[in-house]
Amino acid sequence: MTLLELAVILGISRIGGYLAARFNQVNVLGQIIAGLLIGPSALGLVHSEHVLEFMAEIGVILLMFLAGLETDTSELIASGLSSTVIAAGGVVLPFAAGVWAGLVGGVTLPEALFLGTMLTATSVSITVQALREMGKLNSKEGIAILAAAVIDDVIGIILLTFIIGYVSGGASILPLMEKIGVFAVSVAVLAFLLHRYGERIIEIMKPGTRLITFALVLCFSVAYFAEKADIAAITGAYIAGLIFSNYDAKEKIVRGVEEMAYLFFTPIFFVSIGLKADVRAMLGGIGFSLLIIAVAVLGKIFGCGLMAKLVGFSWREGFTVGAGMVPRGEVALIIVNLGLKRGIVSQRIFTASVLMVLVTTLVAPPLLKLLFHSAENIEGSEGDVSHGNNP
Repeated sequence: MTLLELAVILGISRIGGYLAARFNQVNVLGQIIAGLLIGPSALGLVHSEHVLEFMAEIGVILLMFLAGLETDTSELIASGLSSTVIAAGGVVLPFAAGVWAGLVGGVTLPEALFLGTMLTATSVSITVQALREMGKLNSKEGIAILAAAVIDDVIGIILLTFIIGYVSGGASILPLMEKIGVFAVSVAVLAFLLHRYGERIIEIMKPGTRLITFALVLCFSVAYFAEKADIAAITGAYIAGLIFSNYDAKEKIVRGVEEMAYLFFTPIFFVSIGLKADVRAMLGGIGFSLLIIAVAVLGKIFGCGLMAKLVGFSWREGFTVGAGMVPRGEVALIIVNLGLKRGIVSQRIFTASVLMVLVTTLVAPPLLKLLFHSAENIEGSEGDVSHGNNP
């Protein structure tokens, strides 16, 4: 990647975000579309390369770290049971529907099982940015989405291991559970140590930017070890943010990380999503791809929405949670790429999956904005009526 390409990416991301805001949409939507325009689908000015992918990965890790910092942990803990139920709905229905869609589309049973597993994935980096822009990250729906997505990640990894074991006839679930257990214990020990000595450490680190550096070291370290435990790095970054979220100094960390992330790294991440897509190459098997996209979107909306209703959300809140769980992003791409490398899935499944990731990424932000906006309108009209009835 050249410096000129980097300049194009940063410039077009800012223009895309500005135009999206002018059309009353979230910035991230404009940045992804900008990536489509300068990528192989249109102008071909920039191509996705290793250096760009690495910077994009830093962008999504910083984004999830910020999400953890800004999460109300008391609300998150209180939503534990309901979020687990919602996450289960977001796994079971998409998996079953994905297997059905694969078999209807004429693929083999192993491919169908892998397709269903891929559709259980949730990648909320896009949702997090949309919620942050709308000021809804700590809303009832926002908390439920974040908690359910973390749980989804663990369930999806375990399910993936089972499916690979079934298809290949060998893999064991025990090593995976051991790694996840070691990671969970390590995070718990780290959280305890910071709870005990955190204020003293923060006092020492406060001058200048040392505190921000310390927070970033912790963020990248936890993300790295999460990945080593076969958990997504973004989940580790989110957990690192949660560890810092209860300290008074978190506002200083947020300001420091935000400035670096939003000026450079996160625009690269969102543009890179568009760069990965070659829409012309994807239109070959469009019928099968549309079926997968429909299953991907409706599976999360109804799977999570119905479970959210079951645990006390309204229908509108439940479907908002479901809409927030729709994006598949890098998690689904990692799963389907693994299947392709192992010879379990065909190029047909891979191509349909890439198009599905692109569409679910584009659909979620405007859908969330529409649902939250309709809720505000309903609340506003109810307030007007109640005000009109008062003398």
